Amino acid sequence: MRELGFGSKNYKNTVRFINKDGSVNVERTGLGLFDNVDIYHWLISASRLHLFLVIFSGYIGVNILFAAIYYLIGAQNFGGVDMSTPYQQFMSLFFFSAQTITTLGYGHIYPVSNAAGVAAAAESLLGLLSFAIATGVLFGRFSRPKADLLYSKNILITPYENAYGLMFRISNKKQYELIESEANITMTMNNPETNKREFYNLNLEISKINYLALSWTIVHPIDENSPLYQLNIKDLEERDVEILILIKAINDTFSQAVYSRYSYKAHDFVKNAKFKALKQEATQKGKLKIAVNDIHHFDVLEEM
Repeated sequence: MRELGFGSKNYKNTVRFINKDGSVNVERTGLGLFDNVDIYHWLISASRLHLFLVIFSGYIGVNILFAAIYYLIGAQNFGGVDMSTPYQQFMSLFFFSAQTITTLGYGHIYPVSNAAGVAAAAESLLGLLSFAIATGVLFGRFSRPKADLLYSKNILITPYENAYGLMFRISNKKQYELIESEANITMTMNNPETNKREFYNLNLEISKINYLALSWTIVHPIDENSPLYQLNIKDLEERDVEILILIKAINDTFSQAVYSRYSYKAHDFVKNAKFKALKQEATQKGKLKIAVNDIHHFDVLEEM
């Protein structure tokens, strides 16, 4: 039994310690707003869609803000503005703002007063800083080494060496290579006798492989020394069991250690099932080819 840093409290409600995306499912409160917010970390780890929406909405929002400032200063303080209607004045100032913040400067619209020049200079400085930050965030996202692994949707309890074994599969989704891959599996559950949450390190048939080239079926033998021994699916649900997975490997592109986290809850367990063998083919160029998504497929077996 071990302690992972989650404590031993037995919660009344079902909890999840590791989310499906690998993040730790903990919300920290009690500090100030700025202490709880880490904008850079969020931008680095946010999805591509969220990052695009933040950049796009920020770009539009800043231009609308400065267009409103220019409009309050007065459209007559800018040369080349379409003065036909208030709407056209605002749109001309909006496009002038877009040219200014990107330092593009077509020259069609230009400030002709000190107030307009000061506002345009302030926006130019903001644009330089903003694009420098955006460039740093994008570089950080693309240059950060990671282990982009695909985990089987279910974890199986399957016949294994005259008993049962706990199995799940992983595969590398990207074309870069992961070497010296290690698996560390921990199970947490509520103990109905002590009314505390306990953590157990699960022994693995193979805990380390040199190359994660195809797929890896990770197996925990359920013998008399296993905390899962003689537990059925109902017991796993009642004890709020969660399998916590930590995969460590070396990304050979960056020659750096990378980590991947995942977890399975009781509803992800399937008993008396066996993973289907992955189809491996040799291409005309002599390469091995597999369908990575096939790691999810399994067959249900008859009860032993």
